[in-house]
Amino acid sequence: MEHRRCKVLTFGGIDRPEIEQCRAAIIPAPLEVTVTYGEGAAQGPLAVISASANMELYDEVLDSVPMNHGIYTHSRVETSGSLDISLARVKEAVTDELDNGRLPVVLGGEHTVTLGALRALVDHYGPGFTVLVLDAHLDLRDQYEGAKLSHATVSRRAMEMGLEVRWVGARSCSQEEAEFVKEHGLEPMWAHQIHADPLWIDRALEGLSGPVYISLDVDGLDAALMPATGTPEPGGLSFTQASNWLEAVCARHQVLGLDMVELAPLAGQTAPDFTAARLLYRALGLVLRGKP
Repeated sequence: MEHRRCKVLTFGGIDRPEIEQCRAAIIPAPLEVTVTYGEGAAQGPLAVISASANMELYDEVLDSVPMNHGIYTHSRVETSGSLDISLARVKEAVTDELDNGRLPVVLGGEHTVTLGALRALVDHYGPGFTVLVLDAHLDLRDQYEGAKLSHATVSRRAMEMGLEVRWVGARSCSQEEAEFVKEHGLEPMWAHQIHADPLWIDRALEGLSGPVYISLDVDGLDAALMPATGTPEPGGLSFTQASNWLEAVCARHQVLGLDMVELAPLAGQTAPDFTAARLLYRALGLVLRGKP
């Protein structure tokens, strides 16, 4: 295992490269405002970055070193103050990366940070892209505990922006959300369907065209693999299933941006942090491999 020491804590534990030479930029956004069960999502970005410093930078599946593409790690976005202000700051940070031709990678924090990124992408590209979500939950409530902006309403707000949303790994929703799914003809790829269908990836991407945005909620992984999240659900995806899905997405579609959210580190358990770091690194390698 290679041990790296850098002056500033960065993803991969490398010395911070010149940003002009980078093709992707990680934007830590430790937002934690609307969580209602397990707490700790604000510590997720630091835990992922810290764990990544202990990864081997060579990826055996990709037979490459994704870090060589140039991955910059920004300082954390300020998330004090109101939720609206925090999301505006996330949007501003993502907009800056888009304007400079880098892949924006938001590292949350609760899932609500995704809305800041999506607002930036819609302003930059228009709504002609699809949001692909790995998540145990649909996040389709109109409001949650009286709030329209919440980790439980992210997908509903995304659809109101004119975006198509597709889910993989879902296995928990309210009756309100189930009725919304039926009313609007949505077809989440439920986790039980994935486990029963060897061709589930083709089904999940069937009919999809154009660019995508990828949102990785770590609770999309099985709770035995990922207990470090606010609402761990049994029956989720394995690391290999998630990786294979990402590989198919990146091979078939342009990826405009991505995020990873909802890691809530557990004291004395580093495996979930390391799993999240490895999954994010795999996603970055897959996206940048095909990105000109």
